[in-house]
Amino acid sequence: MATQVKMENVDRISNLPDSILGYILSFLSTKEAVATSLLSSKWRYLFALVSNLDFELDESSQMLKISTIKSFMCFVDRVLFFHNTSNINAFRLRCGKRVDSDRVYGWICAAIWRGVKHLGLSISLDNFTLPGVLFTCTTLITLKLKTNLVLNVPKDVCLPNLKILHLKSIMFPNDDSVESLVSSCISLVELIICNCSTKKCNISHNSLKLLEIIRSVLYGSLVIDTPALAYFNYTYSVAREYSLKNLQSLIRADIAFLDIRFDSHQTKATAFFEGISNVNILVLSSPSLKLLKCCEPLPIFPKLLHLNLYCDYHNFERGVANLLTDSGRLQSLFFYQEALTNLPERVPHCILYQLKVIEISGFMTNKDCIGKAKYFLENATVLMKLIIRTVPFLSEEQKSRIYQQLMASPSKSKQCCILVV
Repeated sequence: MATQVKMENVDRISNLPDSILGYILSFLSTKEAVATSLLSSKWRYLFALVSNLDFELDESSQMLKISTIKSFMCFVDRVLFFHNTSNINAFRLRCGKRVDSDRVYGWICAAIWRGVKHLGLSISLDNFTLPGVLFTCTTLITLKLKTNLVLNVPKDVCLPNLKILHLKSIMFPNDDSVESLVSSCISLVELIICNCSTKKCNISHNSLKLLEIIRSVLYGSLVIDTPALAYFNYTYSVAREYSLKNLQSLIRADIAFLDIRFDSHQTKATAFFEGISNVNILVLSSPSLKLLKCCEPLPIFPKLLHLNLYCDYHNFERGVANLLTDSGRLQSLFFYQEALTNLPERVPHCILYQLKVIEISGFMTNKDCIGKAKYFLENATVLMKLIIRTVPFLSEEQKSRIYQQLMASPSKSKQCCILVV
């Protein structure tokens, strides 16, 4: 007769090593991890093993109770109190004006003293000053600041291991603030400046690979000297002066100038686009293409392989035609059909021998649109794919007619696939 084994209620999870339990808790939110302290005496302080801390107080509601704010502050205090060793990997704090600024200051210091590597601060406190120890933290790898404050960069700033720096909604009061901060981060590879304000923006760095300047007010000049830069995103109006040099490693540039007066920017436009002329992939908005058209002389893009024009303005023949003529290696072209109103009489070299993918957006059933598509079919000898993106109101029957017309058109390429969507 088989022996029956009586199974006792055994808490197998609690018997696991603390290191494994800490790993399990890392998959929970900070609030959930701390809540496990109520399970038993074994679990009381295990939450202190969690190395990624995330604190957020949503103050968008006007009905937020004072007791809720006090409870939040006490909660952060308690978590940091028990993290008395250098094991904080990531610390993220998001709170508004109703949290005590002195405690916020202390929390940031506590994270830094515990060797934080990834720090994210989204705080909206009046007259708040970041701790000085933040600017000399040797453990920081990632720093993301969204603070709505005036950032006075100290002279002794030194962040030797920082690789990722995101700055949002910050005002730099001094001309050399950005330059001092960036130059102190000798390991920096990614820099994003969004909704910031500065008199002068000087970014000179040997290892920087990604740079985004988005909707930031530049009262003076923009200087970029980044020989390792691979990606550049610029979204805003025209600065007073540009100096872009040593961008020989640039692979992709997304350019979206906004609200500009084109008649007074010829010199600035020429300096800007000549600086990025080594790019492989270029994405341009409508104002950006119009600004490019103002350049004198028009820049040549000898390494350009992929061109994307998010444009819906007329009369861009000079800009688009010259881009096609002077981009002999172009392999893919994406454009809104109205950006190219007059087709080049002399077929550019890239269309004849290089273009493999063409995508035309805003396509309609009129002869002009059909003529543009046929132009590429009749001249592009190595074209592999022609994608037609129609306007939303076209019926499936109309799309089918477009497809049939293009399929019946002579094609230089015998391997071209036509897609109408």
